[in-house]
Amino acid sequence: MVNGILPTDVERVRSSQNPADVDMLFRQVLAEVVPAGTIQPRWVAGRELTGIFEGYGAVRDFADWCDATGADPGFEFGPPPEVVLYAQHLLAGHVVHVECVADQHDAETWFRLNPSGLL
Repeated sequence: MVNGILPTDVERVRSSQNPADVDMLFRQVLAEVVPAGTIQPRWVAGRELTGIFEGYGAVRDFADWCDATGADPGFEFGPPPEVVLYAQHLLAGHVVHVECVADQHDAETWFRLNPSGLL
């Protein structure tokens, strides 16, 4: 049992495939390992588990997540003016993927973008 979550809870969420249940389950599990006060992304289970930062303040939340967890962010230019920010890192022994699609201007508030990587 992790953070009050039983194996039966995990199986129920897996079999229901309800996106809100998946998000809630992973928020609960990661609450133990993410520093208090860190805003979590919305968790989506697909081919791999991905945390998606979206909405107002998403770039700031993505930057805070990377700082709090020690993730090394990267980026790709999307269709102008979009930028896809992403990070893949090890958290509590598991590879965790997070991403944020943002306007380039917003991303440049928190990151210096250049073709050789994020600074």
